[in-house]
Amino acid sequence: MRSGILALGEFLPSALESLAQTFDIHHFVEAPASVADAIGAAAASTVCGILMEPNRAVTKSVLDALPNLQIVSIVGVGFDALDLGATKARGIAVTNTPGILADDVADFAMALLLASARQIVEGDRFVREGRWRHGAMPLGRSISGKTVGVLGLGQIGSAIARRAEAFGMMVLYTDMMPKADARYPFVPDLVELARRSEFLVAACSGGPQTRRIVNEQVLAALGPAGTLVNISRGSVVDEDALIRMLHDGRLGHAALDVFDSEPDVSAALLALPNVIAEPHHAAGTIETRTRMSALAIANLKAKLAGDPLLTPVAI
Repeated sequence: MRSGILALGEFLPSALESLAQTFDIHHFVEAPASVADAIGAAAASTVCGILMEPNRAVTKSVLDALPNLQIVSIVGVGFDALDLGATKARGIAVTNTPGILADDVADFAMALLLASARQIVEGDRFVREGRWRHGAMPLGRSISGKTVGVLGLGQIGSAIARRAEAFGMMVLYTDMMPKADARYPFVPDLVELARRSEFLVAACSGGPQTRRIVNEQVLAALGPAGTLVNISRGSVVDEDALIRMLHDGRLGHAALDVFDSEPDVSAALLALPNVIAEPHHAAGTIETRTRMSALAIANLKAKLAGDPLLTPVAI
């Protein structure tokens, strides 16, 4: 029996075909409740690597079912869905694919921002449903001259800031600490950043340190004329507070690519007319997915060949 790879997520067929030339592939969209039951104990003992999308939960129980696991290779940058404590305890290597998706995600963030401000989705429905024949649709909102607050000025946040500048927007940001090379004003308090912004874009990493960081106080500061754009993680936002405040008019709009319990998105959230919802697709281009898959597979093969990892995650 050949060595096995547990693949968790929705991957390009070419990526799985590439791996299948060398390994036995056990492919699931989500990790099964019992890996040993799903693929058999003998097969589980041959699994030496996991290939996973960053939004697929890999718990200690999944890792414990794979006694010969050497590496978890993430097709993306986030690793908050992986039990890093368990990987560290067993000396399992973790890699991700940084430096690839920032431009596509930033493009998508600006697309969401524009779609909300200029009512792109509503305008499409307005034409298709024949409402145009009965008069013009309501006016949208300009973004030029407005202020965008960026939560997290990493690679993605910096790419968003550059694009916002090109649209004539003023950029402010907050992060764990000021960035030495940033040319934008740093606002240490997130509530104050929201108060000074018409648009707040969440571009920070997920995990316990940012869980519910965009809370009711932040949303209240953004206010009834404000817009929240989230392309980071659903866990970053207090979704219950978001729903209440959008419903009550205490927050103007939200344009979201990520959700608290995706893909089971809250029906109450989807019922709101001032929300744009997308299926966690900011990095969903053929070009980016191809490059991320190639790097993730290269990390797998490097580890299993005893070569240095290309993009290890420090844990």
